[in-house]
Formats: sequence, C-alpha cells, structure tokens
Amino acid sequence: MSKPPFYLRIPILMAILCLPPIGATQIGWYFWGKAVGLNCGMIVGAISVTVAGYLMYIKDWRDFEDD
Repeated sequence: MSKPPFYLRIPILMAILCLPPIGATQIGWYFWGKAVGLNCGMIVGAISVTVAGYLMYIKDWRDFEDD
C-alpha cells in the first residue's frame, strides 16, 4: 500500500492522536465514572501514540520530500 499524500497524512495522524482517547474517556466516564474514564483515556492514548509513532517512523510518514 502506498503512502497517502502529505496533506492527508497530517490530519490522519491528528485524528489517530485525538479522537480515540477523547472517545474512550467520554465513554468510560459515562458508564463507569470519572476515575475509570480517565484511566480508559490514558490507556487508549498510549496505544494511539504507539500507532502514530509506528506510522511516522517505521512506515516513514514524516518525510514530505517524496511528494
């Protein structure tokens, strides 16, 4: 699979880093309370950072010279 253009990579990375942790925090807060909701957000946030780092460094998404 080829890399998306650079102008799409940045919003994809922003969505990976913002949407899942915020959603997990909100859902956990609603169903299980404040402490568990924050813990869910932190766990999903760590996973999101790992995925974004994988895309940036292993899949080489941070270079824009190839466009």
